[in-house]
Amino acid sequence: MDQHKADGVRGFLEGLRPYHDRRAIATFGLGMSSGFPLTFVLSLMGIWLSRAHVSRADVGLFALITTFYTWKFLWSPAIDRLPLGPITRRFGQRRGWLFVLQALMAAALLAISELDPATQLYSVAVLAALIAFLSASQDIVIDAYRIEIVGADDQGYSAASYVFGYRTANFIAGAGVVAFAYYYGWSAAIKLLPLLLLPGVVAALVIGEPERPDADVFLNEERRTHPMNPILMRLREAVVLPFKEFVRRDNWFLILLFIFLFKAGDAVTAVMTSPLIVNMGFSDLDIAVANKTVGFVALMVGVGLGAMLYKRAGVYPTLMFVGVLMMLTNLGFAWLAAGKNEGWRLAITIGLENFATGLGTTVVIAYMAGLCNANFTATQFALLSSLGNQARTLLGAPSGFVSEAVGWVDFFILATALALPGLIVLMILWKKDIRAGDLENVTEPADL
Repeated sequence: MDQHKADGVRGFLEGLRPYHDRRAIATFGLGMSSGFPLTFVLSLMGIWLSRAHVSRADVGLFALITTFYTWKFLWSPAIDRLPLGPITRRFGQRRGWLFVLQALMAAALLAISELDPATQLYSVAVLAALIAFLSASQDIVIDAYRIEIVGADDQGYSAASYVFGYRTANFIAGAGVVAFAYYYGWSAAIKLLPLLLLPGVVAALVIGEPERPDADVFLNEERRTHPMNPILMRLREAVVLPFKEFVRRDNWFLILLFIFLFKAGDAVTAVMTSPLIVNMGFSDLDIAVANKTVGFVALMVGVGLGAMLYKRAGVYPTLMFVGVLMMLTNLGFAWLAAGKNEGWRLAITIGLENFATGLGTTVVIAYMAGLCNANFTATQFALLSSLGNQARTLLGAPSGFVSEAVGWVDFFILATALALPGLIVLMILWKKDIRAGDLENVTEPADL
């Protein structure tokens, strides 16, 4: 028994070893820079505007600026391929774009901090939209950068480190800024946000520019069969070839369908979680304990275990396990709605749901990273991540009407059932043994 325990401890410590790699630490810093702007746009803006007595109707309209995150793949080809002159020559394609976008975001945050939403709402809206656009653009660069600096075998750990950093910044921005604003005002609090860009800057400076991959068989064949002047060739490689390369893969439509459906139940549940908790009459203390302590810890544990599970069990077994777990934890909200508003029940429900979300986020990010061709990383990952966000927008929008029509318990049962189509598509992919990653069987033009 003691030997088994010792082996288990050694195995656990061995599983933590990849987190000591400087690239994993750098990915944590990149995640921090990526995480806080969405918290500002989705959460802090609402509190700031409400404190300034902006109407609920106007506050609600600010949600439209999150559209940039959904459609970021439209301008990702420019970020992937367009050079920035001397900046690119000095820092490289990835880091050049990253530093420019971060500088612009810092300037926009400092500018918006000087405005008064009560009298300058239009200017606040314009700058908030600019921050959302710059944030979505920064995500394009960071996603490509972190994928390219880590080997294929360690994408699970890279995803986990990124989510660790992302969620840490969410927590710091969400709790720290509000607390600071309470004592010193919103203008001073917002001015602190650009400091969260520094971990990403330091990470990129320490790691350096990732090496650009050699052109693969697909790209070389396209260049041979479609000769044109360098400017048009660069434009075609940026805009057309990332999508052409992906759709030539066998069962590409099933892969996209799976990414769209996999977190559908989770997305619909998340939209109505807060209204349920408020409707049940939970106190602010109950919510704080469930979300900021139990939920946060459970999320972080799930993120860490997700990487080890992905590495040891493999892609499809891990995806199936995580998918079933997310479905079952969503059902927990039906259990919560059917009972009394007791704090321990809320903590259990939120804790389990966050644990499953941590696992799922890590695994899905790693899976999508493995789907990207190294020559088109930024554009293809932007496409895949945007597609994954579509479920939240399309299926989450009518969730309020459905919950009012059927009641809380039946709503969450229906939301749980929405996970089934994604699991069915996953079973088909697993049965066909469709591998994530580049087309390994393409070794010569005849295979295209």
